[in-house]
Amino acid sequence: MRKFITILITAITFISCGAESENKVQNSDFVGKWKWTGTHGGFADHLHETPASTETTLQLNLMKNYTFTILKDGKEVMIGKYELTTIKSIYTGEMEKYITCDMSNNPDGRYFVTNGIIKIYEQNKLSIDDNNYDGIGSGFERIE
Repeated sequence: MRKFITILITAITFISCGAESENKVQNSDFVGKWKWTGTHGGFADHLHETPASTETTLQLNLMKNYTFTILKDGKEVMIGKYELTTIKSIYTGEMEKYITCDMSNNPDGRYFVTNGIIKIYEQNKLSIDDNNYDGIGSGFERIE
């Protein structure tokens, strides 16, 4: 009986570990320092914010250990954890990578989109777009 229980526990452990590794989205493409270039969209495309219009520089740093920092005018204003999952895009109908940054330490800090479909395009540009009709999206350029 003891041998059976040991085998059962081992099997459950392997099954649960396998499920976690299949669902975890790798972050290697996104790791780095990203300079905010703008946030656009909203109802009737009314929102257009840029570093020039806000007189603010913002930087998003995504680390390999699934933590992030936000710098405003060179000073760290936010630190937290992020998660990458997949979600069905309302725009393409395809499964897309989705980032969720834990902003619970700074719920009033709205710097740019921190939860949304995340993509890299043109090799050094990143976008985070909320998955909503009339939604908003933020753009970034890789610093390093």
